[in-house]
Amino acid sequence: MLICENIACIRGETKIFNHLGFCLQGGALLLLKGPNGSGKTSLLKILCGLLPAECGQVLWNGEPIENNDSFKRDLMMIGHKSAVKSDLTVQENLQFWARLYDTEILIPAALKFYDLAAFRDVPAGQLSAGWQRRVALARLIIAPCKLWLLDEPTNFLDDDAVILTASLIESRVQQGGIVVVASHIMNSAIAAHTLFMGDFIPSSCGTQSVSAGSPSME
Repeated sequence: MLICENIACIRGETKIFNHLGFCLQGGALLLLKGPNGSGKTSLLKILCGLLPAECGQVLWNGEPIENNDSFKRDLMMIGHKSAVKSDLTVQENLQFWARLYDTEILIPAALKFYDLAAFRDVPAGQLSAGWQRRVALARLIIAPCKLWLLDEPTNFLDDDAVILTASLIESRVQQGGIVVVASHIMNSAIAAHTLFMGDFIPSSCGTQSVSAGSPSME
């Protein structure tokens, strides 16, 4: 279970969002929607512990995420940048992650899923941005963690890869995982909650919160 309680975020001297909360149980997909600058990336960074919240807290299975080894093992975060090692081959990039999770047996499946087998021995830096994004997203197969936080995962992808990524996310949710996705374009064929960042602009009084069963979350 991922719980976000009364979170506020400040960048510089500007409060980006305020009184934001939700509760997600296993098998939940949450889509973060809003224009650039609305706080989607900042919220994801708070959820994974990279950015401290101005107030409030994030809990994973009832425990704060700070210094939480169980949370770190259960988390896979993929940000705006694909963050592949350009001097390593596609195979070597995937091996790096597989060794961390003792899942080297899954490398062939990851290569096949994202049509990367032909580029197995090619340095990732020689690939286009779209193919580098496929390498980054292949981590989701290599390390099938319980919680995925994805920031614009379809950036640079062609239509076929967008469909593959949507199906991968839906499969993770159907298997009981929790996925939080910030995306301008992605929708889901399965039931999903949507959090509109504009609902938490600090212009009104009172605590605004959403949960899997509240009217504020669609």
